[in-house]
Amino acid sequence: MSTSQTLAGVAVAAALGLSLALPGSVAAQAPLGGGAVVTPGLPDITISVGYIGTKAWTNGGTVVLDDMGPVIATQVVPKKNLCRFVQMDYQPGNQGPTAAASPSVAKVYRGSTLVNTDAFPAGYFGANSWRPFEKWQMDLEEGMNTVRVVLDANKQIAESNENNTFVAKLNVKLDCDGDGAVNGVPGGLKQAPAKPTPDPAQPRSLRLRPAS
Repeated sequence: MSTSQTLAGVAVAAALGLSLALPGSVAAQAPLGGGAVVTPGLPDITISVGYIGTKAWTNGGTVVLDDMGPVIATQVVPKKNLCRFVQMDYQPGNQGPTAAASPSVAKVYRGSTLVNTDAFPAGYFGANSWRPFEKWQMDLEEGMNTVRVVLDANKQIAESNENNTFVAKLNVKLDCDGDGAVNGVPGGLKQAPAKPTPDPAQPRSLRLRPAS
C-alpha cells in the first residue's frame, strides 16, 4: 500500500501485495488471497517501517544478522539456543481516510510461537497518521527465523485492506548456543571467537656486576 491512496490504481496494487517500503510509504506485506477485497473509504492499519537492531526488516527479502552488537544475551532458555536482541520494533499507523474507532491487538510470532502482544485503545489510529514505534526484546535462533507481525489480529477494525500480516525473514549467523559454530556448522562465524590474551612475560632479573 502506498501513501498516495488518492491515485487511481493504488488499491489494485495493494491487493497484489506490490507495495514497497520506501521513505513515506509502508512495509511490504504478505500476499493477499485470491478472494481478497479492497474497500475504499475505511481505516487501513499498516506498518511504515520496522527494525531488528539497526537493520530494517520491512523491505522484504532476507535480513542477515551477523553482528553481536545488538545482542544482549546468548544461550537464552528454554533450550539455551537463542540470541536475545536488544530491540525489534515497528511503526504502526492508519493510512485510511477515517479513524479506527475500535480497539485492536497486534501479535508477533516467531514461527508459531507468540512472542509479543501490543494492545491499542479505541481511537488510537487517527485518519492518515503514524503512531510511535512498538518495541520489544527479540529472541532468535541460529539460522533462519520467520517472524510475523499481525496487526488487528482479532479482526476488530473494518478496514479497506484486511491484509495485516507483515513477514520478516531473519538469518542469524551468530553463535547463539555457545558451541563455537553457527547452526551446527563449524567455522560459520563471521569472526573467530576471541582467545584469551596470554600472560605477559615476566621481566628478567638483572644481574649487577659487583664493583671492582
